[in-house]
Amino acid sequence: MKTVILDFDGTLDKACTAIKTVKETLKEMYAMGVTLALTSKQEQESLEHLLDELNLSNYFSVIVSADNAKANNKESNMVQMVLDHTDSEPSQVLIVGENSEHIELGKKAGIKTCAVKCGENDRDTAEADYVIDDIRALLDIV
Repeated sequence: MKTVILDFDGTLDKACTAIKTVKETLKEMYAMGVTLALTSKQEQESLEHLLDELNLSNYFSVIVSADNAKANNKESNMVQMVLDHTDSEPSQVLIVGENSEHIELGKKAGIKTCAVKCGENDRDTAEADYVIDDIRALLDIV
């Protein structure tokens, strides 16, 4: 995969692993040359502050927050905003999320989908191309 879109809300912030593991996984994908993008329904300022606190900011080439989506009238499709800001073909993109909303957005955009199972959302992930229990499993996919 050339580009990986990660959802922050419910996926990275609750990745079923410690933040250290998330950071190590992002670092490895970044070192592999994968373009990392982040989507969140949080506002840009608070998201950037949180990413700075977690020392994750430098891994993401594209961040699409609720503010960006509203400003561009694409609130329902943050995935398309990421595709608009990268030079990746849909066949080279993977979206990682924890529920059916992310899977549906990915399918609609023609990209691969990966669900991170974290207990209560397991039933929402059946349509994903990949289903993982641990964020580290992304390294085997990309």
